[in-house]
Amino acid sequence: MTDNKKSFYYRPKTNQSSSPTIRWTFVTLGWLFFVLGIIGILLPVMPTAPFVLLAAACWARSSRRFHFWLINHKYFGKYVRDWEENHAVPRYAKWLATLMMGFSTAMLFYRLPADMLWVAWAIALVCSGVAIYLFRLPNAK
Repeated sequence: MTDNKKSFYYRPKTNQSSSPTIRWTFVTLGWLFFVLGIIGILLPVMPTAPFVLLAAACWARSSRRFHFWLINHKYFGKYVRDWEENHAVPRYAKWLATLMMGFSTAMLFYRLPADMLWVAWAIALVCSGVAIYLFRLPNAK
């Protein structure tokens, strides 16, 4: 690879542990979270972004190779870099997440029996907190 090609890639800031046990634990957790994120693409009830960000955090502490691969990934890289650099989320992702949480919560109110509505209210409260948190984050460019 030439120097020009190398400068194209984003260079991650990693904080690798010196303990092999901790590194292997984080590598394993990173792969688990990444696979869950891929499953989240296919299943509408599972989120993708939190799992991919968790994978990036685990790999930043364990494997420069995997972390570098993820932050330069064709589909996930920009979102991971935006999060790592600025804790930023794209505006459309905020709206999409909020709409999906609202739809899911509405379905709970519709489908749960009356004696279980407290679960729907608890989930509505959590989803509201997540939406407020999301919209307080900066917008990714």
